[in-house]
Amino acid sequence: AELLLRRTVDDLLDAADRADMSARPERWGMVVGTTLAGMRHCGSGMRADEDGDHARADRAFAHTSASAVLGHALRGLPLAGPTVSVSCACASALAAVAHACTLLRAGDVDAVIAGGYDPISEFAYGGFAALQLVAAGPLSPFAADREGMKLGEGVALFVLRRAVDVAPGGAVVATVTAAAESSDAHHLTQPHPEGDGAARVLRAVGVADRVPQLLVAHATGTPGNDGAEHAAYLGLLGDRLPQLPVVALKGRFGHPLGAAGALELAAVLACAARGVVPTTAGRGRDRVAFPALALLEGPAVAGAPDDVVALAAGFGGANAAVRVRRGGCGADGPARAPAAAARTVRLAAVGAVSPAGAGIAALADARAGFAGPLEDAVLAPFLDRVRTRRIALLPRLMLAAVRDLANRAGLSADDLRDTPVVAANWCGAADFTERYYRDLLREGIDLANPMLFAESVPNIGSAQVSLGFGVRAACISVIGRRTAGLESLALAAARIRTGEWTRAIVVGAEEAHPIVERVLVRCAGAPVPLASAAVAWLVTADAAGTSDGGGAAGLRIHAPVGRTRPLDPAGACAALPAGTGGALTSASPFDAAAVRAGARPELHAEIGAAGALAMLGCAALDAARGARTDAPTHVVDLDPHGAAWSVAFEPASAAGIRGLLG
Repeated sequence: AELLLRRTVDDLLDAADRADMSARPERWGMVVGTTLAGMRHCGSGMRADEDGDHARADRAFAHTSASAVLGHALRGLPLAGPTVSVSCACASALAAVAHACTLLRAGDVDAVIAGGYDPISEFAYGGFAALQLVAAGPLSPFAADREGMKLGEGVALFVLRRAVDVAPGGAVVATVTAAAESSDAHHLTQPHPEGDGAARVLRAVGVADRVPQLLVAHATGTPGNDGAEHAAYLGLLGDRLPQLPVVALKGRFGHPLGAAGALELAAVLACAARGVVPTTAGRGRDRVAFPALALLEGPAVAGAPDDVVALAAGFGGANAAVRVRRGGCGADGPARAPAAAARTVRLAAVGAVSPAGAGIAALADARAGFAGPLEDAVLAPFLDRVRTRRIALLPRLMLAAVRDLANRAGLSADDLRDTPVVAANWCGAADFTERYYRDLLREGIDLANPMLFAESVPNIGSAQVSLGFGVRAACISVIGRRTAGLESLALAAARIRTGEWTRAIVVGAEEAHPIVERVLVRCAGAPVPLASAAVAWLVTADAAGTSDGGGAAGLRIHAPVGRTRPLDPAGACAALPAGTGGALTSASPFDAAAVRAGARPELHAEIGAAGALAMLGCAALDAARGARTDAPTHVVDLDPHGAAWSVAFEPASAAGIRGLLG
């Protein structure tokens, strides 16, 4: 993963990009999508662990996270702005492009590297084979005898800038004219049979209003996916479907998982620049099932489509679509500078579960240290036991925290259905991942456990929240970093500040596990009191005249700020513009650089991606109890692979804080 990603970054950046990055490193960011991040390292770690070589195992495990992949891939580059890894399975790359566009519109950065990556791995092959999704023969999209997918691998990255920032005469490959995300809220591993979520993202990028010159299909060659996609096209266009040229490229590339969508879009744009339209490899379209589908087949043809839509879908019902126009933006392109009067953002309500009990007050009162594991009795009031008894602890934590939030904020089922969710985690569903991988090694790659595989993917939290609450809006995971909670808050806040969303739920969770704790202790060189916990915030606009049911409740936040210094957390901390004096942080050894710089350690349990979100809750509780509220302060959070994030906040009002805490 690291090699593929770094080589692609080196290939991507030209001399002008490198000069600009060196001159303004903190105005460059990166949003990259992945399905499994550094999971290949996990196999090496499991084998070493089985052999009793725990030191070698822990070194391998430490390379598994997305933060490790980014840290090693970006080492030596001057890029110093916010960097984020997102995961919504095979829709990850296009979702990353969508969020990168938002950071540009919000003015948080001036250039973003965006796209996706994934290498082939035994972890993925064993899981997809167990789900009976791997074809024995070639991958053949939309064929009558299609059998399933074949794994591929790759990386595809773009440099994105605002159209108004491109120098006159500057080279522009394409302009993003629209991007959208949705969730099926149907099934963990199967798409909605009518293609409901896919139809919604295609409608959102204007396919029904203006048929593009080419649609790059997701088309995995599985019976379920191809049938659902066709249903989406047909439902959207009806008798206009023959007007839509469609190409399905996984028959040529295989399925590159987290790189899908971006890799296929890049290939189509490169072909179009050469006057060629690529076609679909396979055994031919099923003319009975898909009679009106204008699938491009046979030899490549001459042409240069200017208006192109790429579609991607993934586990958990995630969907993403990006529409581009080749070259400059033209009349309908988004030639937008950052909004000068962007809306402020408010944290309007909070829910939590931890070993201290339910609610943020219980967590805050026990901030000096949690004793013991999180008992099932804490989660039980928030979960449907029948529906959740076989799912991993990480998504159960998120489901419980979101339910606690919904209860306190008075969110109805309809409210939850239409509210985007950004779910943060550092180390994933560790227990199910270990069980799946040990079973794979002992029983063989062709006898992997499909249930454990489906519950081990890094986006399992957002996927199960979507399913559990019927969320049909965007549901993504921000993964693989200790700072993922603030990164998620940054993405949600940017969407709200630019007016793309009116509100969102940000939930961060961590699942304690003996191997994770062992690795963290070895990396930190000190005890790490890891605990299972989750914190969920309702994030809303705080523009004049809005109430959103809570008036001035909660905390007003300034735009979260991220800094990257690959493999240098102290350097990243020192680069934060607000500094760390007077800030809140944790007593974890991973935040030691912030403490040395003057931050006050507030939280003594290590709860990973939930930590910074919990500290915001602690600050809210202190304000409600009469602590000083007349000056903004901020929370600082560090990741050991070289990322630092901070967010400044101030209570909306003392009465509002009391209301927020219920």
